[in-house]
Amino acid sequence: MKKSFDVVVIGTGEAGSAVAMRCRAAGRSVAIVDSRPFGGTCGLRGCDPKKVLVGAAEIIDRKRRGFGA
Repeated sequence: MKKSFDVVVIGTGEAGSAVAMRCRAAGRSVAIVDSRPFGGTCGLRGCDPKKVLVGAAEIIDRKRRGFGA
C-alpha cells in the first residue's frame, strides 16, 4: 500500500500537533509519525520543568496540611 502526503510530522507533542493542525487547516494532507503514544513527552511522561513545579507544589501542599516535607 503506497500513500503520499504533503507533510509528514515527526512526533505528536505540542509542536507536532500544532504543525499538523495548521497544515491540515491549510488543505494539506498530513501524516503524523511517533513511536510512542500520542501526546508527546510533556503530556504523557512529564518534562523536567513540569516535574520540578509539581514536586514543589506537593511539598507546599504537605506543609500546609501539616504532614511535613
